[in-house]
Amino acid sequence: MSITEASKFQLRTAMGQILSEEAADTLMELLPPVGWADVATKTDIQHLRDEMQHLRDELKGDMHALQLRFEATLEKRLHEQTKWLITTMIAMNTVMLAASVALSKLI
Repeated sequence: MSITEASKFQLRTAMGQILSEEAADTLMELLPPVGWADVATKTDIQHLRDEMQHLRDELKGDMHALQLRFEATLEKRLHEQTKWLITTMIAMNTVMLAASVALSKLI
């Protein structure tokens, strides 16, 4: 049986006659704004918790995979940069040595 606005109004009117108007208003405020079938149960909340935990675990796995890819890319780029720097420094030192030898022969 679904609760309609008409049945709520009828209940409010009957309770107002039995109790005081204030008590009837308080009672009506305690009723859920929707039917009881729409109210979450402990089981519903537990299912939601389980689903959220599953999503949390999935997100943590995705973040861990992303971190591993980032670290691998960073390591690769640093290795490439180090090789480039060493090659450049060797070339610069060779040029400086050649220039020093050429200058020393001129003097």
